[in-house]
Amino acid sequence: MKFTLSTDTVCDIYRSELTERGIEYVSTYFTIEGVERKDEFTRDEQFKEFYDKIRGGEMPTTSQVTQNDYEEFFGRLIEKYEGDIVHITISSGITTSPLFARQVAARILEETGRHIYIVDSLGATVSTRLVVDEAQRLRDEGVPAGEAAVILEDFVAHNHTWFMPTDLMHLKRGGRVSGPSAYIGTALNIKPILRFDASGALVVMQKKIGASKGVAEMINIFSRDASKAPHKVYIASADSDLAEGMLKKAQAARPDCDIKIGWIGPVIGSHTGVNAVGISFISDKTRSEI
Repeated sequence: MKFTLSTDTVCDIYRSELTERGIEYVSTYFTIEGVERKDEFTRDEQFKEFYDKIRGGEMPTTSQVTQNDYEEFFGRLIEKYEGDIVHITISSGITTSPLFARQVAARILEETGRHIYIVDSLGATVSTRLVVDEAQRLRDEGVPAGEAAVILEDFVAHNHTWFMPTDLMHLKRGGRVSGPSAYIGTALNIKPILRFDASGALVVMQKKIGASKGVAEMINIFSRDASKAPHKVYIASADSDLAEGMLKKAQAARPDCDIKIGWIGPVIGSHTGVNAVGISFISDKTRSEI
């Protein structure tokens, strides 16, 4: 019996596509214009409208999936499906939602004997999307849930994601960069390059003068570290005018890979602001080896 696959919406796959692919999802939340909304975008226009509001001065906030959300979500899946469940989460390095998921899964196992395997993607947006894609492949090939969870944990360790926010003033308004750093960085056109480390935390690795140099550096990292075998690669875009150029550079570097642009959705986009761009790929090295 194939396992049931589920995820949270920070994977930033269109919600209609998740449904078409037979993947259940629990919605995360963001607040904009004073209204809390579920992250359930299904069209490009919704993403663009969200970023246009940020351009207009809105400063959205986010809230995590709660334990009660998981109680309701997993309870519904247990009633709807037979067999085991594999659930892919946003990184535990940036939110406690995966901990809540594990707690609820442990209680359900104790009470019902039903297994819900929680796989921490140690990433977000297109990084999580790569894990969901791989999980679907394993599900469709009939790999048992427990075995799939072990395979996915190794997959996560080799999943590398680098990205570059470009609006330091947005980071300042959100309290993620100090005022002096934001003003000085903006004046000098400094762009930080971050990655998800082995624990799933975000760390600043480099700083480049100008977005074009930042993009070039991420392409250099991709060319250097990406697995020699063909694989899926995603360019992450917060409605960025840099994404198409980065896509072409990545395709030129690795024409054998399946490379696409994916949205940075409202939950992560609330923190990065407009025009952030990044890349997520698979490496023969683990994150801790780089």
